Amino acid sequence: MTTSVTALPDQETGQIKMLHVHIVRFRESSGVALFISSCHGVADGTGFYSFVNRWADEMRALLTGVPAPEVSVCFDRAVLIGDPTDERAEVDELHRLGTTNPPPVAIALSLLSPIERNKAIHASMPNANHQGCLYRIDHDKLACLRDGVQKCTVDGPRVSINDALSALIVKTVSQAQSANISGSLDQPNKPSDGAHLHLTTIVCDSRHRLGISDMNYIGNAQYMSMVTSTVERIIQATTLETLAEVAVNIRHTVNRAQGPQIRAYFDVLNQNPTLFMSPAIMEKLYGLHTTISNQSRFGLYDIDFGYGAADFVTSRPTRFAGIVSILPGRPPSKDVYISITDTPAVLESICNNKFWRRFADFVY
Repeated sequence: MTTSVTALPDQETGQIKMLHVHIVRFRESSGVALFISSCHGVADGTGFYSFVNRWADEMRALLTGVPAPEVSVCFDRAVLIGDPTDERAEVDELHRLGTTNPPPVAIALSLLSPIERNKAIHASMPNANHQGCLYRIDHDKLACLRDGVQKCTVDGPRVSINDALSALIVKTVSQAQSANISGSLDQPNKPSDGAHLHLTTIVCDSRHRLGISDMNYIGNAQYMSMVTSTVERIIQATTLETLAEVAVNIRHTVNRAQGPQIRAYFDVLNQNPTLFMSPAIMEKLYGLHTTISNQSRFGLYDIDFGYGAADFVTSRPTRFAGIVSILPGRPPSKDVYISITDTPAVLESICNNKFWRRFADFVY
């Protein structure tokens, strides 16, 4: 397994590997574990799992003698821009802030080569003893949570299970981070207009919103839906009422992520290539931030190398702090796993959060 969260150049070749695979055989040849890692800047979750599924199809074909089905894929990033006649809308306000007034460090990083940029990011990461943890949440409990949150949204939009779960994650993680943060949130390296704000980022696959799902584009089509609230409000005690407020905000920001707006944002990045690092740097200027990536619909258990689906699939346990993954349970279960990375103190606070533990069972 690679030791760095950031893809660093190979010691022998000096190049960044597009793919890293590590295979470990279990005791008494009872099975194997596969660790598969790729460059996230090149492919998003959809592209990554499409590759792994295709690899599995080819391996299965070697075992069975039945050729894998033919597939066509698209590598052309121009499909994200579309035709000049396609409808555009005003870029989302938070994205506009990052593109009209980008942090100088974001521009500096974007001008580096991929190798030097990743080295710089790795060197700038805080020397924290980050660890990973995993929780499992029963589907029936999720449905109950969603129903309870919905009842508190008077005349509000219909919230999904994902909205309610995301709200619970945001409040739980931000409460734990706030309780263990060193010093005041009003830090010198954070601008005064962002130091007391919490940034919630919901990672969205823009393909269906852009109408290109049938093209099988396997590059990076991620779009970040973002919403802010004050830290003081986000860390309030968790109740169905306070969850409803966060869930409604999440629902509104996801609903705003439509094709015309996304296309306009990709236009900006296409016309100004030095802006692509801005979102990653901008989030660090907020008092607290939580990013949620829902990978429960990527078909993780459809992957079959010829010996059946995996017993268990998860993302790497240790990543950047503040990034939370929602992962599926093995079918037919509809339960989900929640993967969280942070310092031991923050993880302990999460584990001791009584409202969180009403729904989440600790795995590791």
